[in-house]
Amino acid sequence: MIAPSLHPEEKNRLEALQTMCVLDTPPVHELDRVTRMASRLFDVPIALVSLVDANRQWFKSRVGLDATETPRDISFCGHAILAPGALVVRDAARDVRFADNPLVVGPPFIRFYAGQPIRSLEGHPIGTLCLISPQPREFTDTDVATLRDLGSIVEQYFQQQESFMRAHRAERELAHSQTLFEKTFEHAAVGIAVVSIEGHWLRVNQQLCQMLGYRETELLQKTFQEITHPEDLAADLELVSKVLAGSLPSYTLEKRYIHANGSVVWILLTVSLFYDEFDKTRSFIAIINDITQRKQMENELLTLQAELEQRVETRTQELSTALIQLREEMDLREAMQHSLHLEKERFRLTLANAADAFIELDPQGAVTAWNQAAEQILGWTREEVLHRPAQDLIIPSALCAPGRKGFDQFIGNSRGTSAHIQFPALRKDGSEFPAELTLAENTIEGQRIVNAFLRDISQRKADEQEILSSRWRLRLLTDNMPGPISHVDEHLRYLFTNRTYEAWFGGANGSLIGKHMAEVVDAQALATAQPFIAQALAGKQVTYENQVVRPEGTLYTHTTLVPDIRADGHVQGFYTLSQDITERKVLENKLAFEAAHDPLTGLPNRRAFMRLLHETIARSRRSGQGIGLLFLDLDGFKLINDTLGHEFGDKVLRVFADTLTRSVRETDIVSRLAGDEFTIVLEGLDSPESAASLVATKVLDHIAQVAQIEGKPVALRSSIGIATCSGACTLAAEQLLAVADAAMYRAKAGGKHTFAIN
Repeated sequence: MIAPSLHPEEKNRLEALQTMCVLDTPPVHELDRVTRMASRLFDVPIALVSLVDANRQWFKSRVGLDATETPRDISFCGHAILAPGALVVRDAARDVRFADNPLVVGPPFIRFYAGQPIRSLEGHPIGTLCLISPQPREFTDTDVATLRDLGSIVEQYFQQQESFMRAHRAERELAHSQTLFEKTFEHAAVGIAVVSIEGHWLRVNQQLCQMLGYRETELLQKTFQEITHPEDLAADLELVSKVLAGSLPSYTLEKRYIHANGSVVWILLTVSLFYDEFDKTRSFIAIINDITQRKQMENELLTLQAELEQRVETRTQELSTALIQLREEMDLREAMQHSLHLEKERFRLTLANAADAFIELDPQGAVTAWNQAAEQILGWTREEVLHRPAQDLIIPSALCAPGRKGFDQFIGNSRGTSAHIQFPALRKDGSEFPAELTLAENTIEGQRIVNAFLRDISQRKADEQEILSSRWRLRLLTDNMPGPISHVDEHLRYLFTNRTYEAWFGGANGSLIGKHMAEVVDAQALATAQPFIAQALAGKQVTYENQVVRPEGTLYTHTTLVPDIRADGHVQGFYTLSQDITERKVLENKLAFEAAHDPLTGLPNRRAFMRLLHETIARSRRSGQGIGLLFLDLDGFKLINDTLGHEFGDKVLRVFADTLTRSVRETDIVSRLAGDEFTIVLEGLDSPESAASLVATKVLDHIAQVAQIEGKPVALRSSIGIATCSGACTLAAEQLLAVADAAMYRAKAGGKHTFAIN
């Protein structure tokens, strides 16, 4: 005997067969008429419609044979589906493929076989229409043609069934997609709109209306061109024309809209073209994010950066000037070692050209030297001040007494020391200005003198005030940002935190400065952040999502770590910028739950059920334990809906779902497929049929106990189909469901409010 080979496209062939959902289903009159006709027409005792499954051939219709299926490896039909046309075996006893086949040497003692392949819509052979006789016989070309014609009738039935199942599946998927789109459209945190190719708003969500300040009816009466800022319209229209021409699939653009109150709203716009296959129209799908706050922050940061760069440039120039002056003084001092006269001349030239006022005082505090800068800064000429007390010239009258005392103390008591004084200095015209005075004592040829350098520090004071103001503005900006911001050194100690960061982590007025992160952030959040902190301290900017535990609950955050890198490349810490994404996470979790659960009963829906059933079968195959599947529907549910209304029908379904849940173990899975169809998955069973029967009996008893719902008398009944696998389950999820479905119909045929095991 030669066992039949697998078909070259076996996987696709089996998928086509499973799609039809005909295996292990009751007989149908159309096919039974064909097999009876074939038996009479060709005068053979056996005629079958055989479907070749993965490991068996199952007879959807049969005449003259009691068996419902046989193993595939001894089947004639397994060979027939490999042939392009009908397979004819005139005498199996003389054919090497079948001579010692159990079906030839034993019942039904096949000698003659003719099988016409039956194909799916895509041409995959799923089975045969076959003729069997215990007597050898001839089979003419006319007979082959007649068998082919009858096979076409059978093939048409299965192709119609396949078309129906595909259409049914497509309708369910379309309904699901439409529901998901509607929920996303209405509840999205961003603006979503459908726009005609001429620019009219066809549909807008509430988020977009709030963003632009219009009611929905007002916005639908406008075009996007009317509310677009005139300076941004040309660029937007150019991108629209490229999408319509097909040169761009979509585009993203930052632009401005005019708010209903006349203000400007910056938005990030993403547009793609949508083609409706049904009515052959085109429209745009637009996703709109409000980025007004981000744009304002960018402009403020750019302004602050420009100011800081200007200050750095100014201070650099001042430092360069100071360094030049220092080099000049060092050169002068070196030259003075060679010639005292030359040193004195150069010293005078330096003083004459110095930016600071130079004043030389005798032991009594009278002026003995007064350079050109002193003339320019203080307004007195050298001739006017020589031999006059310096205090009378540069100290305001209000400070005259304490100022003279300070001079007297320095001149009378200091020996080889220096002093630095900041005070309001006096000009000849009576005006005052902030000045810095450096006093130094020197002894030249035994004569003690005091040198004073006076500098006008008006600009420096103004710069210091500007730096303090900038720091205040930066603190004000960060304290009013909604996200927490901090600056952490390389040892994970805080150098800066804004007000939001302190509010998140229980600090106030800089109380977190100097603390280690481990003292502030909860251990779990810090453990999650550690790998990203290591990357930031290695010089890499990173982002990650985390959970932060606060007294009022857990927050989900999106955090960016920006390395703080010195000019020499050393990473001396990092900045943290966080954003609260709790609302988005909650919405994502809610959408995920709704996608997998029935909105009426809260049970897993068909999609979730199929996934759970696949997982249950996989665990059965690993553990070797049996499973059971119960397929239930409510008997007479349509009558309840028609007589008491759909609203009451929904209440009945919820009571039914609650009754099922209370009737099984916590580990068992109750799902609602659609309408009044429910399933229960049992696993970890040593005796699946016995366990499933006990559960079905318990469910029927609990259902029968429901006598009324909200005061209205009811008599709930249910038909249950049971499919089981003893030991490791070898059936696919779809196969197991089809078996349970077929058993349920047998239970209905058996009188309802009972169960049947397949």
